Amino acid sequence: MITAFIEEIRRHGKSPTTLRSYQDSWARFSRWYEKEHPRPTPTGGSTMPQMATQLDVANFKRFASSNFKPSTLSLTLTHLNVIFRWLADNGHAPDNPVEQIDRVTVPQSSPKWLSRNEQNALIRAIRQHGSLRELAMVTLMLHTGVRVQELCDIRMKDVAITDRKGTLVIPNGKHSKYREIPLNVDSRRVLLRYLESRSTESEYLVYSQRSEKMSPRGVSFLIAKYAKLTGIDHLTCHTLRHSFGHELAVRKIPLDVIARLMGHMKKDGSPNLSMTSRYTMPGEEDLVRAVEELSWV
Repeated sequence: MITAFIEEIRRHGKSPTTLRSYQDSWARFSRWYEKEHPRPTPTGGSTMPQMATQLDVANFKRFASSNFKPSTLSLTLTHLNVIFRWLADNGHAPDNPVEQIDRVTVPQSSPKWLSRNEQNALIRAIRQHGSLRELAMVTLMLHTGVRVQELCDIRMKDVAITDRKGTLVIPNGKHSKYREIPLNVDSRRVLLRYLESRSTESEYLVYSQRSEKMSPRGVSFLIAKYAKLTGIDHLTCHTLRHSFGHELAVRKIPLDVIARLMGHMKKDGSPNLSMTSRYTMPGEEDLVRAVEELSWV
């Protein structure tokens, strides 16, 4: 049943990352449920997870509260609510047992980003150990905030560079949203060097040795390599995107501008400022610096 659900939301444009997240949430609940109900009930009832009751979900929530982070539990319950609603609507479950379960309150926290020194350490590591292709990929993520899937989907025709300006077109971003991102001078310089060095006929900007188009998994593997080389534990593809948003926010760029650049848009095309406002929140370094102001020495 879950396979049919995943296939349906795939057809509705959900990203591979979102699909995996739904699968993980269902697997998390299923493992617990099957452990709690290892065999059929005395009356011959089913122990399949889709037959879970509201009490089952409440017991799972109690178990998960002690075993998972609040953010993980909150996301799991959100996913389960969507899944069970679909199961009930399609006749695979008697009702939605998650609907009346209270949600978990998760304190909003700022995204993780790279400090300027960490960004510099990353660029140095790529210059020393990497290639122009890798430098171009990381520079684009740091200076345009593209998502990893968007990076992999960029075609050569989506990049326009002249001596004084450049534009990157994201024709089909998250939720199929179109946007254009100006390329600053650093991005243009690195991209021009990379384009001059390309020795492939691939229509995609980023390619691998085995394919004309690099996969998000391949990009993540590459970034993980540099996380190990630099010792920056929180370095991920998403951290690079968050760094772009944070750098704009600390320079007092208006939130609606940041939202448009990052593709934080509502279905009606207006900027999703609530999502973008995360980048104005203090990070860990800001909190450390604040309490250090009280030091007597």
